[in-house]
Amino acid sequence: MRLFWKVFAVLWLATLLVGGSGFLVSRALQQDWLLLQLNPPLRDFAAQLTSRYEQQGAAAAQAWLELQRRQHQISARLFDSNGQSLLPGTLRRGPRLAPNDEARPRPSMPQPPRSRGRMLQLSWQTEHNDYLLAVHIAEPGLWNSERAPIRLLLNIAMGMGLLALLSLLLSRYLTAPLRELGLAAQSLGRGQFQAKTLDRVNQRKDEIGDLSRQFGHMAGQVQTLLESQQQLMRDISHELRSPLARLRVGLALGSQRQINADAALWQRLDLECDRLDRLIDAILSLSRLDSPTEPAQSFALDPLLAQVVEDAQFASPDLQITLEGKSDLRLSGWPDQLASAFDNLLRNAQRFSPQDGSIRIQAKKQGAHWQISVEDQGPGVPEPWLNRLTEAFVRLPGQPPDTGYGLGLTIAARAIARHQGRLAFTSVEGSGLKAVVELPQH
Repeated sequence: MRLFWKVFAVLWLATLLVGGSGFLVSRALQQDWLLLQLNPPLRDFAAQLTSRYEQQGAAAAQAWLELQRRQHQISARLFDSNGQSLLPGTLRRGPRLAPNDEARPRPSMPQPPRSRGRMLQLSWQTEHNDYLLAVHIAEPGLWNSERAPIRLLLNIAMGMGLLALLSLLLSRYLTAPLRELGLAAQSLGRGQFQAKTLDRVNQRKDEIGDLSRQFGHMAGQVQTLLESQQQLMRDISHELRSPLARLRVGLALGSQRQINADAALWQRLDLECDRLDRLIDAILSLSRLDSPTEPAQSFALDPLLAQVVEDAQFASPDLQITLEGKSDLRLSGWPDQLASAFDNLLRNAQRFSPQDGSIRIQAKKQGAHWQISVEDQGPGVPEPWLNRLTEAFVRLPGQPPDTGYGLGLTIAARAIARHQGRLAFTSVEGSGLKAVVELPQH
């Protein structure tokens, strides 16, 4: 059940309980039986009056009524079953018989005294006769907290306790997972986030569960990004150390020997500077993918692929590069970055392809995605290394040092991921490597 409906149900039930209990209490306070329960002098009033009237006579019963009026502010009058008055009573005005009463005449309600209060009409039956009583209770004697029964107070206390318990459970139900999310956010700020700390919250099927799962996904991405950035800085430091050391040695030798400008040493130093420039350019390209600022735009994939293949064919005229299939796919994103991704994949295939070899690019529909594959005839990649090709600065065993710094495929994978795509590698039967790009069809 969604959290909205849970909160709605609890609040609705609480309102219903409060309103219903208030209504029932107010109704109960108007009932004669509750008035009799809360006023002990009224409980046996009819029995005592009729008993005195039958055993001691009318005078004794009238005297007892006068005593009740003085002590308890209760006024009354006694009637027989036909509505005829048996005692003068202590009410100020007598009753009037209702006309046309047939089965059992009942007295009309006497006029209450001038003092405010409550008028009751009671019936009482003894062994000898049936009686009717008209009883008036003055307002000061209606309710007395000292006379309130314990059961009524306990019922009210139980109702309030039940509402307090429901409120407490609802509060804990809402705040406990939020507290866990707060602790997880603190651990993320310290770089120590662990996804398993939110397992219990993730099992919820309401909005808080959705929030927890989205927070866990976000935290995992942030944690991975921080770790990759730290690893990248370590790798960059390692990669820059070698060419800088060679530059330092070359400069020291040049200054000592006074070598001419056209000497091989200066050419080597110039080559090392070019390598540093390419490395820094690749690092900057990678950093732009991690912090995008340009707005996305709509573009077609087929012209982009055709342009990339044309540029690759121009750079490697001895290779046969073929493009098969059309996707008619339009994407929303950054065409320069996606073109750079396919260009890196083609350059990687060109770098390891033999002379007069062939590279095949194929676009085909696969379910809800389009697959663009780049297949070469190179030496291939061992199976354990296929999943590590997109890691920064990864080099295969025996890879020549002049075949790049291991950032091209990393840049390609991140650019494709920015377009909700995926890059994977498989080995081709016999020899070669196949790069497969999956892009969603919107």
